[in-house]
Amino acid sequence: MKTIKSITLALALLIGTASFATNPIVDKVKKEQASLEIAQLLKGPLFELEVDTAASVILVVNSENEIVVLSVDTEDAQVESFIKNRLNYKKLINSLERGKEYRLPVIITSET
Repeated sequence: MKTIKSITLALALLIGTASFATNPIVDKVKKEQASLEIAQLLKGPLFELEVDTAASVILVVNSENEIVVLSVDTEDAQVESFIKNRLNYKKLINSLERGKEYRLPVIITSET
């Protein structure tokens, strides 16, 4: 009886740790690839800025692997509109975890 309890406990611990184990290196690489893909989508704005403008973008990836922009925190309404138009419902080649919120810092640089 003691052996069965010990085996059950060992099995429960094994299943519990295995279910929470993820490879952080793979997650980091996926995030970096997705970040580069998003940077490509934001290249070449059709307007000029006087100064570099920063924004904080909160987004999720839906079940169809599309970006859904939840919010853009910036003081420039033109930059906010640009980011939303360029990113909303664009498909990602590199998939991120679906339904998880991601915060992405963005800097739009001026040409001057």
